[in-house]
Amino acid sequence: MLSAGAYSFRQKSRLAISLSWVAGYTNVIAFVMLGKIVVSHVTGNVTHFGLAAAEAMEQTPGAWSQIGFFGLIVFSFFAGAVSSAIMTETARRRGVASKYMLPMAVEALLLVSLAIGVSLHLSGYLSIQSSVHHYWMTTVASAAMGLQNATITRISGAVIRTTHLTGVTTDLGLESVQYILWAWDRSRRPAGKNGTAAAGPASRLARVWKVSRRQPSFQRILLLASVIGSFLFGATAGPIVFFHYPNLALAAPVLFLLWIIYVDWRKPIADVKELDLTADREFGGEGLVREMLPEGVGIYRLVHRRRDAQHSPPDFEAWLERLPKHWRVIILAVSPLTRFDPDSALNLTTALQKLRSQGRNLILLGVKPAQYKILYQAGLIDVLGQQNVAADVELAVARAYNCLDEMQNAKSGMQNGARQSARIHSAFPILHSAFGRYCGIVPTIVAGLDVWLGTAIGEGAAVSIRSSSASST
Repeated sequence: MLSAGAYSFRQKSRLAISLSWVAGYTNVIAFVMLGKIVVSHVTGNVTHFGLAAAEAMEQTPGAWSQIGFFGLIVFSFFAGAVSSAIMTETARRRGVASKYMLPMAVEALLLVSLAIGVSLHLSGYLSIQSSVHHYWMTTVASAAMGLQNATITRISGAVIRTTHLTGVTTDLGLESVQYILWAWDRSRRPAGKNGTAAAGPASRLARVWKVSRRQPSFQRILLLASVIGSFLFGATAGPIVFFHYPNLALAAPVLFLLWIIYVDWRKPIADVKELDLTADREFGGEGLVREMLPEGVGIYRLVHRRRDAQHSPPDFEAWLERLPKHWRVIILAVSPLTRFDPDSALNLTTALQKLRSQGRNLILLGVKPAQYKILYQAGLIDVLGQQNVAADVELAVARAYNCLDEMQNAKSGMQNGARQSARIHSAFPILHSAFGRYCGIVPTIVAGLDVWLGTAIGEGAAVSIRSSSASST
């Protein structure tokens, strides 16, 4: 789960909504315990830092300690974000699929440390009145929030933030206006066709509401409003639990993070690797050597290091970006243990559409009936085409040959059209001179004919120009 490579918009939304309450929960407990200090964002702390800096210039007593305290909070949030980036990038370079598992585990450890500090304070073993204890507890809480915010930012592609709501509220306002304008335009469209009577306002509103579920702004509104609601839930539940069970107050977010890590470990993410046809036996390809493949065809397979475990598909759009450009046809061998769902099918459909826009094609190999049913219900088969689903390697390679032939024929047709256009353009200087010498056409008309003739295709256009020139003389 904790891999950007496995996440569709819906999955990212679920994770963001799930973790937003952790931020609100942790922030409010730190607010109550540490003297009304906010740790989930840095805006207010930078404001306090600036105020303390101004007071220090005025030689106000205690200003320098405030500079150090609020500067440490800001730096801790920054250090948490940097730590997340280091862990995720290191895991990415080493080829670890679930590269966000470690940051979530570190965040859980930081919250455990904060929980221990709270318990020791309530038991009388330490006091947050001491600068040392106050500082380290605030630092731990702020670092945990910086780490979480950076991790979710990477997973969502810098779309979602979970530890502060200023940007979320701003985006909610912008998306609301976009959706209202879209709904207004759609509600004013007549529903009748071919001269039939238009529907009433009620049916128009019902129609708009029905199609709103697929409207991007509406989906964003639901996501942003849910993030705000989740943060508010955490900010409300945190003090309630703390007032009744102060020693166990931070157990809820820690257990939740551990549960996410467990789910991610139990359901690993598949990787996409180039298939070695001389060694793979599952798809009957051991007798097919690499030299038999046509040039421009690549074969990839969904695999995972735990070959006997069911796994989720990767992010096919990210895989597409890594594909070598010289592959014109890609055969993707699907593992029987790959568990597709509507989100992963939609992700594969989007990747296929991008691949087609580049003049390339995809062939699915070894799709099992249960997998085929999910892909068909998601609409992928309609986009892909039944002919691009193969049961074995031989059929897939044969289809790859056909795809290459179709691409070559289409390219030859485009080249023939380009040659005809080039012949027209090469004949234009002669026509231009004839018009200028015999007809005295003004430059503006010549420029207009230049544009028109440049877009004409076929010898008939040149013939009509010649006949017009002869008649005018």
